Amino acid sequence: MEALLTVTDLTKHFGETIALKGVQMQVSRGEIVGLVGENGAGKSTLVSILGGWTTPDGGQLVLDDEPFRPGSPSEALLAGVGSIQQQFEVDARQTIAHNIFRSSYNADLPVDEQNELARELMASVGLDFDPERRMGELVRAEQALVEVMRVMAEESQLVLMDEVASTFNDFEISQLHEVTRRLARAGRAVIYITHRIDEIASLVDRVVVLRDGLVTREFSPHALPHTDIAYEITQRELTFGERPAPLGGDGAEHAVAGEGGVAARTRLDVEGLSTPDGAVRGVSFALRRGEVFGLTGLRRAGMSELAAALVGAAPASWQRYRKDGTDVLLREPADALKLRIGYLSDRDDELGLRTEHSIAENLVTERENATTLDEFQALREAVAQVHRLRITSTGVGGEVGHLSVGNQQKVAVARWMGAGCDVLVLNHPTRGIDVGARHDITEMLHELAARGTSIVFISSDLTELLELSHRIGVMRDGELVSVQDNADASEDSLMAEALGEGVFRDDQADTSEASGAGDEFAAPRAPVAGGRRARRASR
Repeated sequence: MEALLTVTDLTKHFGETIALKGVQMQVSRGEIVGLVGENGAGKSTLVSILGGWTTPDGGQLVLDDEPFRPGSPSEALLAGVGSIQQQFEVDARQTIAHNIFRSSYNADLPVDEQNELARELMASVGLDFDPERRMGELVRAEQALVEVMRVMAEESQLVLMDEVASTFNDFEISQLHEVTRRLARAGRAVIYITHRIDEIASLVDRVVVLRDGLVTREFSPHALPHTDIAYEITQRELTFGERPAPLGGDGAEHAVAGEGGVAARTRLDVEGLSTPDGAVRGVSFALRRGEVFGLTGLRRAGMSELAAALVGAAPASWQRYRKDGTDVLLREPADALKLRIGYLSDRDDELGLRTEHSIAENLVTERENATTLDEFQALREAVAQVHRLRITSTGVGGEVGHLSVGNQQKVAVARWMGAGCDVLVLNHPTRGIDVGARHDITEMLHELAARGTSIVFISSDLTELLELSHRIGVMRDGELVSVQDNADASEDSLMAEALGEGVFRDDQADTSEASGAGDEFAAPRAPVAGGRRARRASR
């Protein structure tokens, strides 16, 4: 295939940190290249340079047979490079249509024409959003899909996607993949950053592995088992598909002695929990000692709102809320922490990290009433966690603000795992985390559960939930509509409940695809014909 982009000896330093050490790679027209590697390997730095967000220190870029060195995102866009960053921003006050065309040659069209073009563009990939809706009304996954529409409207020849699907559910991923394949079929090149093995296996044509700022290997993922793909990326033997041992009849994975020698009492007992805005409606469940209780659902199902309500981060009412048999009163997350209930939000601005402080200071900050001896032990544990999760830094004394986004997420997860809480509410804790660390976090959470910690684990990744959870609850329209034991659950059964199709049965397996399950995720229609292309005419 014809090379669209050639990267030669690209380097970049941030202070004393060497982010890129001489990267060399090519991307061809019509090709989807998966850019993978551990957190801090240099992936986001590379696409930031290509997108004009960061300038390189050295090396050469050639785009469409011409020298390419963008000094800003607008210069990159004029050259034909569109990007969706890991922490993308939208204009929440403006409409969907305005956001789609805000950087294209259609930006100055009358509003009615923009709305019609936006409808056609979204319909071409099976989206039915109202173009006149405000972006602020959309959840993050919906906003990301609109960002993809923006890149399509720009008619960029090279499209950069930096972990766009980190919190997408399976249906949203299928939509994103269809859009991405359409871009490639139209002759555009795509650089796609992801940590999800299933995405690598099903979407990309070629995988480029970055390690410590260098390209260390390239391979085709087609026909490779997930374990082989993971090994190519991490050089570690990782296992996939193993499920946790069932809890005992009293609720313990292992015999964890409770008060009076009785194992595994109910840790949380929640009945009739609702939020004033209706995002959560009458949710009831019991969380046992040593249990990992998974939660999943589609967009706007209410999982994040439930998580916030459980820790006092959002107003809520309930008929009963008890921890260890005692009624709970929560006004704010600090009240939950006093009860040894920890909470990890799915929002970057709510991780609670002190970016100007060291990794060590962040890892011990949530310990209540810690003595000097406690803090010393916590620091020892922090060093062990930094090593185990491969947090790229100069050591636990390095500032969190100097870490990559993925490594900051690792610090946030590690902090709560070492905070001494006996209940953890974790909302998409592995988003943006590399495949090796995801595996390690799963093992660490299993270890915490075996010691008696109870965990509410929210994720859109059904494979991850099945590998970690003892039971999995499915939410739909603010209600907890199903709770399945791990032994009885499958990706199909969880999807069926999320879609409102009832419990999935084996005899439905051969007909579910043909039945058109979930009309909002119907196959995309034909792409928009023609197009108004005026930009880059002078090139």
